[in-house]
Order: sequence, then C-alpha cells, then structure tokens
Amino acid sequence: MDEAKQIFQTEIYDLNYFKNGLHTINENINLAKNAIEKMAGWVDWGFILFPAYEVKLTAYGPGGSYNYTNGNIIMKTTSSGKFKRAPSRTIVHETVHIGVEESIVNKFKLTHTEKEGLVDAICVNYFGDILTDYRIQERGDKNIFNIVSKNNIAELPQAIAEYKKSG
Repeated sequence: MDEAKQIFQTEIYDLNYFKNGLHTINENINLAKNAIEKMAGWVDWGFILFPAYEVKLTAYGPGGSYNYTNGNIIMKTTSSGKFKRAPSRTIVHETVHIGVEESIVNKFKLTHTEKEGLVDAICVNYFGDILTDYRIQERGDKNIFNIVSKNNIAELPQAIAEYKKSG
C-alpha cells in the first residue's frame, strides 16, 4: 500500500507541481480580498457570500470553475505557476459566479452567455478600480453587460427582472 501511495504522490498527483501556482496566487491575494469585502453589502438582495473560499488548483480543465454550494473555486495552473488569466481576477470572477448563482442566475433562468455577461459586467463596472486589467470573455452576452453599473448594484435583481421582461 505504501508503494501505491508513493507512486500516486510522485507520478500521478505530485503536490510540487502546484507550488509555483500557489505562490503566484498569494502574490496578489489582497486584490481578491478587497473585492470580496466590497461584496458584503450585496447579501441584502440575496448574494451568497461564504465566510471563506477554498481555492483548489488543478492541472486540467478550464481556467476557472466553481461550486456554488460550498464556495470552492477550481483553477488550472501549470507547474511553472502560470494561469489562463491573472489568478486574483479569476478568484473574483468565480466568487461573483457563486454569489449570483441562486439569487439571479437560477431565479431568472439566465442562459450561460447571459450569466457570463453578468459576471463580466460586475467585474468591470463595479470593480474596475481594482481589477484594472480585467479581460472580458468573448462568450458573455453584451446586452446584459450594459445594464450593470456601480449605481444599480444594490438593485441588481430588479434590473435583471426588467431585462428579462424586455427580452
């Protein structure tokens, strides 16, 4: 059994593979923390905010994904610590996904492209001051992008309801 564990840890799932990625994340983690602190005011309209988020690194899959039921964020990295996009931006992006999944995405039955457009809109329009080099995804709905601003974030569910009625 010890031999199987040794093979697993050195050949299949070598923890050393992720050391550089973890270091890269920690370099700018305060940016993500600052953004998450700004989200605290959104719980009044149903935004889900976890006391802590667990960021898990993987060598496979998309650049970032999430589990909205437990606050886990999964990010792909390389052994050299490179990511598809700046890790702090991905953490904020996935945290926003987690927060709006039930209160907006599921409630208003947003499509995948609408959901991505909404999350990008929040990241750019609300966090533009701290996510200065945030990259908008191509697949996001640009119509929903235009209805999100710093001024209406407190009424976001109402803005989305209006958007869905008009469409």
